[in-house]
Amino acid sequence: MGNEFEAHQIRDKIAINYRYTMGGQSKFFLELMRNKKILGTKCKKCGKVWLPPRINCSDCYEDTDWVEMEQTGVIKISTIVWFTTSEFIQNIPYACAFIKLDGADTAIMQGLFSENLVPSKLKKDQRVRAVFKKEREGLMTDFFFVPMDEYERWINKPEFEGGA
Repeated sequence: MGNEFEAHQIRDKIAINYRYTMGGQSKFFLELMRNKKILGTKCKKCGKVWLPPRINCSDCYEDTDWVEMEQTGVIKISTIVWFTTSEFIQNIPYACAFIKLDGADTAIMQGLFSENLVPSKLKKDQRVRAVFKKEREGLMTDFFFVPMDEYERWINKPEFEGGA
């Protein structure tokens, strides 16, 4: 018998129930869930608007204030997703994109859905708008973006609605 290591694997399923706080970011998720609002933060010193929100400005380290963001913006970069988690499996293919909302200085990475997902729908600086699930849980998956020309069709689907 040699000294070579050989791993023995056992397949099993482990379920863990847990609860955790979003800490200083909680307001973002609560407003998303309760009021269909997307919040960013604005630096008290330099005025930079952060989305995703920051408790402190990452440029000058000063405190920030919460600000309500527009629900429209532009695609900065995107990619088509062919493999995903169970949350989005029914939507394959879909896209992930960095979206810069109107009035923000930074971009947020979020799902981008389209009824006709082709590269021409994912162009840089293409206008998009947020769509919200009717049943929200205070999660990033409670909203996604769609091309502006598809917005009315998406919010008329029974499981989705427009923003605040």
